[in-house]
Amino acid sequence: VIQWKNLQKVNIMMKIAGIDYSLTSPAICVWKEQNDNRQFDFNRCTIHYLETTQRLKRAAQHEILNIYADPYPEWETEEQRHDLLSDWAMNIVRGSKVFIEGYAFATSGKSHVRSVAENSGLLKHKMYRDNQEFISVPPTVIKKFATDKGNANKELMYNAFSEESNVPKDFQKTLRPKSTKLTNPTTDIVDSYWICKYGWKDSIA
Repeated sequence: VIQWKNLQKVNIMMKIAGIDYSLTSPAICVWKEQNDNRQFDFNRCTIHYLETTQRLKRAAQHEILNIYADPYPEWETEEQRHDLLSDWAMNIVRGSKVFIEGYAFATSGKSHVRSVAENSGLLKHKMYRDNQEFISVPPTVIKKFATDKGNANKELMYNAFSEESNVPKDFQKTLRPKSTKLTNPTTDIVDSYWICKYGWKDSIA
């Protein structure tokens, strides 16, 4: 007599992480499927970014419960800095399908370009070592996805983000009280959101 085992279907909930990775202001947006609902919206995301202790003290308090500021790690050498940043990122994205923005060096100096490349390379190596799936996406692709313009500036990206999220209009001023223009970490938070949403659309297609 053949006895059949009861097979239980395992429902693996989808988890997508979008990384805007940099030396000074990295940000990560994570979206999680909830109760078999694969819709994407801002409230289903959690966003993490790094901020120096001094700037955390100066920043005004906001009521956005799914945006978290972690203290930027103290470091003595560039190698230690890269190691600490990649550890921070790995702790957040583990178990996710990761989408990370590709390089956009613009007119940066050679030493900065080298440090950026080493920083990103170490994170990618750790993801590879841990069998963590990741896909690199060119910045122009993310910009076109968010705004329909592959050369969109920071303002266009932020405006598109504001239209579909519940961040207050003075969000930039909250994070950078002394700033008179759109800058990090706001721009990095925005980019990580769009990278994550791009990854979500790519994954459910």
